[in-house]
Amino acid sequence: MAGIVEVLLSLLDVLEAEARSLRMGFLRVVSALLVLVVAGLLVLGGLLVLLWAAYLWFSSLIAPPLAALLVSLLSLLLAAGLWWRARSMLR
Repeated sequence: MAGIVEVLLSLLDVLEAEARSLRMGFLRVVSALLVLVVAGLLVLGGLLVLLWAAYLWFSSLIAPPLAALLVSLLSLLLAAGLWWRARSMLR
């Protein structure tokens, strides 16, 4: 009977240690995902400012509606190229 109690207690100790390890791993994954979300938002903000700067630069050279059209076409071409590249990487 004492042997069964010792086995159960050691099993509970192992389960407690595994649960603690799982919790720490989960917290690290959640923290890393939060950092990735913030980094993604910063990249998106940087790209938007870059497009806005390109629009301002082109609008000083040509009419503003044409500058907006040019910047939008360039960004669409860039997006299509990245989409094509990602698609070819998955094949």
